[in-house]
Amino acid sequence: MIVPGLVLWVRHPPYTSAHLTEAIRIMAMTTALGVPVRCLFTGEGVRALVQGQEPYLLGPPLERLLVEIVTPESPALVHQASLKLRDLGPARLTSSLPWVPADDRSVAEALVSADRVVPL
Repeated sequence: MIVPGLVLWVRHPPYTSAHLTEAIRIMAMTTALGVPVRCLFTGEGVRALVQGQEPYLLGPPLERLLVEIVTPESPALVHQASLKLRDLGPARLTSSLPWVPADDRSVAEALVSADRVVPL
């Protein structure tokens, strides 16, 4: 597994805090500067990828914001145990964003081998 220098670790639910908003802002700025970034979703953060979440009153749909940042060249890592604990299967996740399943070992590798980790 090739992990870029920056890993954004999304651990909080999407609508109860500004953590996901900050992750999207950091991802957008970083990718605009040409710096590769990888997104890691664990814990309650996996809920950010559930399809059909469109709280239009809070701003643009999450999928529209993330689709420009999470690319096939750098798909999001999604912790499988976090999905299972929340009774979320792959069919419940958005199909418009590229993501790969990550077990505990993959999550540890991503965090340990990154130059920088931004926990959000």
